[in-house]
Amino acid sequence: MVLEDRIHERMQVNYEDANDCFHLEVYDQRYVLNRIHDISVSGTGIQIHDKIAPGTPVKLVMRSGGHSISVNGTTVWSDPITSGVETAPPQPTYRTGIQFDPRDRSCSLFFMALRDFISGRKKTTP
Repeated sequence: MVLEDRIHERMQVNYEDANDCFHLEVYDQRYVLNRIHDISVSGTGIQIHDKIAPGTPVKLVMRSGGHSISVNGTTVWSDPITSGVETAPPQPTYRTGIQFDPRDRSCSLFFMALRDFISGRKKTTP
């Protein structure tokens, strides 16, 4: 996807605290996310160790401070990370795009919770 094609502003998410957990549910599997590249009200770009076929229904879950919120979506693309722009990790890893379901009313709530999460982390970071 070309940057100019994006409708909604994207935010980067940086997290390392194990208490703040993001994971992806795909059918009966749960993947702890090691990186979220960017996120907006309409979708997200993640890094994950397994390839997820385009068209696969997924659920992105954020857990923070004893609360959790989730949003449903569909995988749009999944490309292997190779040496080049990004440093290739030691095990196979995929950069994956997910489009959130526009009928899911949790999209806006998820994004607002994520903004609070990000702004809270900025306040505590020296």
